[in-house]
Amino acid sequence: MKALVEWVAWASSPDAAAARLAGLWSGLAVGFLLFFWWVILRTRLEVGPGGIVAVNPWGTHRLALNEVVSVRLGAWGAEFYRGDGFKITAYALSELAAGTSQVGRFAELQAVLKVGQPPSSR
Repeated sequence: MKALVEWVAWASSPDAAAARLAGLWSGLAVGFLLFFWWVILRTRLEVGPGGIVAVNPWGTHRLALNEVVSVRLGAWGAEFYRGDGFKITAYALSELAAGTSQVGRFAELQAVLKVGQPPSSR
């Protein structure tokens, strides 16, 4: 909104300083929108017969269904525990990604995977 106001101000009185200020605010708005897309809108979780694909803001993880020993709903999303001890988090099931509780979607995920809870030693 601030960028629009600055461009209107520049249009009413064009000068280099006003154009720079309007460009700065436009760049900040575009940067914010790209960051929002990257962090919030890009995340997804696909579960199918071919395996699990978790697309997170900073990378994509692929798991075969037989690799998943257990799954639980953690602070940042669904946590998939593998047989080798590694954990992969799917941010698509975090409350931050959807803005609401993900307990219902997590129950559906557990039913599809038919796996238990992670070991209590962690």
